[in-house]
Amino acid sequence: MSQSTIRTGELARRAGVNRETIRFYERHGLLPPPRRSPAGYRLFSTEDVERILFIKNAQQLGFSLAEVKELLAVADGRITRCSEVRAIAESRLTVIEEQLARLTRLKAVLTDLVARCARARSISDCPIIHSLVSEGKP
Repeated sequence: MSQSTIRTGELARRAGVNRETIRFYERHGLLPPPRRSPAGYRLFSTEDVERILFIKNAQQLGFSLAEVKELLAVADGRITRCSEVRAIAESRLTVIEEQLARLTRLKAVLTDLVARCARARSISDCPIIHSLVSEGKP
C-alpha cells in the first residue's frame, strides 16, 4: 500500500498543531524521525497525522508524555495485553482523583476567604491578602 508523503507544514496543518509541536514530539520519541527528501526536506506519512492526533487526544485525557509513549507502544503493537493498557489508565485515574481532592480543598479554602472578605471593612482587614502574606496556611 502506497502512503502519501507530506512535508512538515502540511503535517502540522492536517494535525492542527504547529511545527514546533512536531519537533517536540520527535525529540521526545513520540514521533519517529522523518525521512528526508534529496533536497533535505523532512518527509512524513499520512499515518503521522493519525499518530499526532492520537498523542493530542491522549494528552487531553491528561496522560503524561511517558504514559503517551506507553499507549503508543500499544498502538504500535509492542504491548499486546489489555491489562497493561488498563494499568496505564488506572494510574492516570489515580492522579486525577488526587488532583480533584486537592482542587476540592482549594475551593473550600477560597470559598471561605471570599465569604470572610465580604465582611471585611477595609483592605487592612482583607483575609485574602492576610492569607497570602502569612507563613501558615490560609
